[in-house]
Amino acid sequence: AQFAGRIVAKHYMCLCNGEPLGPASTIGVVTLPLRVTQAAEDTRRVIASEFGKEAQTSYQVVATYSLTAETSLSGGQVFSLLLVRPHTGRMHQIRAHLASIGRSVIADAMYGAQAFRNVEWCSRMFLHCRHVSLHDLAGHEFVVEDSLPEDLSSVLAHLKDRWHEQI
Repeated sequence: AQFAGRIVAKHYMCLCNGEPLGPASTIGVVTLPLRVTQAAEDTRRVIASEFGKEAQTSYQVVATYSLTAETSLSGGQVFSLLLVRPHTGRMHQIRAHLASIGRSVIADAMYGAQAFRNVEWCSRMFLHCRHVSLHDLAGHEFVVEDSLPEDLSSVLAHLKDRWHEQI
């Protein structure tokens, strides 16, 4: 009932690629409607479509990684670490919304950019739920938080060693 009533708040960390969304602390919202389609006999995929259901995802840029500072400033390809919050609960919402604005999640086999679907330095999709808040039976807020797992932290360490980080 809390999910249906949009009372549950979930926050995710993700790493995506594409042109910069802005410097650290930049906030944005994606409000494209999403529609589930049949991609294959046993696979469903979500696309942005005017015939889809309402969907809203907000994001905040945490850090940007580029080959050089000039790459980031000139609008070249970068990696962006985002704090993302889906305000609606659509299937694959974060992945579909980010892909629809040209910022796909690293190592996402379904929605990711072809060049970053299978990279040796990131063994799985870089999308992690770090915060969930809901209410217990007495109506009190219950919050669960989790830090970034070691494998995803090592991906950021890899980028910091090889790329220019702007926080």
